[in-house]
Amino acid sequence: MDTDLAIIGAGASGITAARMAGALGLTSLVLEASPRVGGRVYTDQTLGLPFDAGAAYIHFSNRNPWMREARRLGIETRLWRGFTHFQMMADGKPLGMASGERRSKAFEAFWAHLDVLEQAQGETVFDQMSMADGARPLTPEGQAALGDMSRLGLGDQPERISLADYLEQWHGPDHVVPVGYGTLVAASAHALPVRLSTPVTDVETIKGGFKVQTPKGALTARAVIVTVSVGVLKAERIRFKPSLPNTVLRALDGFSMGALTKVALAFDGGRFGIGVGEDKIVMDAPLGSMTFEMWPYDRNLVLAVTGGDAGRALIEMGERQAVQEVLRIFSAFAGPEAHRHFQGGRLAGWWGDPLFEGGYSYAKPGAVSARQDLHESGVDGLYFAGEATCGGRFGASMTVAGASYAGWDAVNRAARFIQSGAVS
Repeated sequence: MDTDLAIIGAGASGITAARMAGALGLTSLVLEASPRVGGRVYTDQTLGLPFDAGAAYIHFSNRNPWMREARRLGIETRLWRGFTHFQMMADGKPLGMASGERRSKAFEAFWAHLDVLEQAQGETVFDQMSMADGARPLTPEGQAALGDMSRLGLGDQPERISLADYLEQWHGPDHVVPVGYGTLVAASAHALPVRLSTPVTDVETIKGGFKVQTPKGALTARAVIVTVSVGVLKAERIRFKPSLPNTVLRALDGFSMGALTKVALAFDGGRFGIGVGEDKIVMDAPLGSMTFEMWPYDRNLVLAVTGGDAGRALIEMGERQAVQEVLRIFSAFAGPEAHRHFQGGRLAGWWGDPLFEGGYSYAKPGAVSARQDLHESGVDGLYFAGEATCGGRFGASMTVAGASYAGWDAVNRAARFIQSGAVS
């Protein structure tokens, strides 16, 4: 065999797996389809002002391994103040304190309703429910608030997302990385055995391990860890020989990929009377409510975020039109001077990228077991790892931490498999 482990994908999961393999004395090769590391954790520098085009928050930072890694690398992190501070806007004007208070009460009513359901019927009552089902007892305004949370936080419409899957997620304080979360993850990959621009097309089980095919040739490995997104797996960009077990195929059917989408707008220094951190949420944006993070880290940059069908609509416009549309929405409250001071923009649309097929995974209603079913590949020596498989033991799916936990877990399982002598 050429290596102990072939690791497919150099995102957070693949990077963690390669680091762990080295710590355990295993050889590994990381095969990455794109010309860079980091996957969906990417700090974009093309506007001259860095911004995180993908993941931006070190979630539940009190138990997130990337806090420890940031300390090891000497990279600064800061406590994030949370998502409740956005000023609500409509028709270019603030909606006032009362609107925000009504939304807060709607969220309180949502959680109170779930508590009553669980006490009456038990935890499994949520297994077949969507996020929208959980919000049905709320007022129309409350349902709209839950819809915004679903699209802007989870990346898709609430009727498509499993409520049980959402309720399994960990919560805690978030930190941010001024130089970029993507910068942190890329720094962690330094000196690892990564082959960039090397997409894997086939994984074949052979005597003694696996044959992994790429356009640059094949290599053999005792075990394989697949860290690509479930969107890529569902699109069958990698062929498996023999075919994956039906349990895995059913698990993949239980997933979809969200479309959390960002547009960055760069300006020449004009800030239109809006201060740093005076963030907005535009409720009447024509594509669906959209947040605007104002001047992050005091940079002349505005980050607009939307998701779900609104995110897909932006992506389908293409970058040029999407940037102009977001600039138009921004100008409605910032004023016409915004166009004169605008310097350039970028669209970060993971849903439209064939290397990722979406921002991150969510389970469909009724498919709460999909994460665990994918975790158990059913093929000796073949392991799936990434944010999609980090459920059950770790309530960290849909996050960079979850991808890392899954990479760590997969290497430990692969090491036990190799050391057991099962490879022959």
